[in-house]
Amino acid sequence: MGEASLRKTGDGEVCLSGALDFSTVPVLWRELEGLIGQQARLDISLREVTSSNSAGLALLLEAKQKAAAAAHELHLRDVPDDLAALAGLSNLESVLDLASGAPNTAN
Repeated sequence: MGEASLRKTGDGEVCLSGALDFSTVPVLWRELEGLIGQQARLDISLREVTSSNSAGLALLLEAKQKAAAAAHELHLRDVPDDLAALAGLSNLESVLDLASGAPNTAN
């Protein structure tokens, strides 16, 4: 079990940090879901994510779907290589708007 946090870094910008796993994602989702509903555009930096598994991928997918349903924009930045690889194995790069060939950056 890891520790993770979500913190606001600016207007419409947040940073996820720590481990995105089955123990941390439910708490992070409650925080992130509220922000998605409040922000017409939200940029999420994953620069400080130390590890992730399928729960982390599910968190990002749910966030994208929630934003799309609200007609809001959600952009992922600084996606770690392991998370980008997991998205690639699942053919989810386009769903998450990950830039092909550049897993550490996204629009």
